[in-house]
Amino acid sequence: MAEVRPNDVLRGLMDSAKLSAEDVAKAVNAAEERLFEKPGNTTGRQVRRWLSGETAQPRVPSLVGLMDVFNLSGDALGFTLSGKRLRDLAAFQPTSTLLVDTPDQEEDHVRRRSFMLAATGNLISFAFAPLPSGGRIGASDVERIRETITKLHAVDDLYGGDQLADIAEEFVRQIEGAMARCLYGPNVEKALYRVIGELHASAGWFAFDSGDQERASRNFDSGLRAGLLSGDKHLQARIWAYMSRQSWALGRATETITIARLALDATRNSRDHRLTALLHGRLALGYAASGQKAQTGNALAKAETVLDRVGPDPVHPWLAFVGAGEVLSAGALAYMSLRQPDKAARQEEQAMALRPPGFRRNQFATSVHLAQCYIADGQVERGISMAGEALDLYPTVNCPRWAVHLGTVRDKLSGMDLPEGTAFVERYDTVTAA
Repeated sequence: MAEVRPNDVLRGLMDSAKLSAEDVAKAVNAAEERLFEKPGNTTGRQVRRWLSGETAQPRVPSLVGLMDVFNLSGDALGFTLSGKRLRDLAAFQPTSTLLVDTPDQEEDHVRRRSFMLAATGNLISFAFAPLPSGGRIGASDVERIRETITKLHAVDDLYGGDQLADIAEEFVRQIEGAMARCLYGPNVEKALYRVIGELHASAGWFAFDSGDQERASRNFDSGLRAGLLSGDKHLQARIWAYMSRQSWALGRATETITIARLALDATRNSRDHRLTALLHGRLALGYAASGQKAQTGNALAKAETVLDRVGPDPVHPWLAFVGAGEVLSAGALAYMSLRQPDKAARQEEQAMALRPPGFRRNQFATSVHLAQCYIADGQVERGISMAGEALDLYPTVNCPRWAVHLGTVRDKLSGMDLPEGTAFVERYDTVTAA
């Protein structure tokens, strides 16, 4: 009988990140769902069996999920894996959105950790890219910073941006501190201002999504300044796209249009068709809010036309969500502004069908808005059903802006004398109280 050996390596990883067996199980299941498009079924009990050594070779999807959680290869997780199991894992590379520090990765004393509670209650550890404590900052340092920004947006796509603004702003402070104590050439200087601008842009969007508009505006202003210093027009247009969406949410139709036009003018010769499509969608929102039906339709048509030109070029992480589903959702929001809930519902139905896997936060937003469309169109039963689907996602998404809209749906249904509506209200109150 083979000797049972506890997995001290996995235990050390979990202790370092302050993760319980249940936390790891939830994180592995989330990683499996994102990577394999199927829900995982790992339990806390199974994780404890891994720790005790009773299960020495977990199934491949669980191992791949663990690789993603801890950003480590399969043979570095403390299991005694067979040659076949290692070959099965060879096709998978760890690309963690739940990046944790391990004890032997503390070689750089300026590395920091920041812990964030996801909507599930899991403790997520986010490790910043290490920055030099002296000497020169080089292109490789900037590249590591970019990798961290990519991970920030991967977390946002899955869980929503609540609390991520803190992380982005902290990273800006670390970069500015490194710039103050280190030397760097003019090209690296521009690149550093570019990543600072990108982090401010991300922090602004995360704050906007969390309902903190003052903080969002402050970050957008700082991001534009960094964009000017870096000379990056694409970065400036990105921030204007965020600001245009914020203006629409705040009821400033004319400002929405003006900012979107400014961004389109600045990137007129750009080949980034995703960005152009997004900006035409922003224009549509502004036109709809000001009652310009024909202009709204023209802007949406242009967004669809431009999106058809998207090729196989690499996608900026912050633009990964822009596709046919996003343009259709913009149309749904516009048609609701024009008081055409029937059209809005059809647009949002198509958007939901075309939404790629991995964008759980956007799926939550689409579900909430489609519920609103159905109810406004008199399709109350369908609205209740869709609100129920949104409520299924609620525990795993931190998106206060759309959570408020789901609360509005709940309040509307509470005023209707419908058994299905009453059942939803009771379930909503139970889920949100937990």
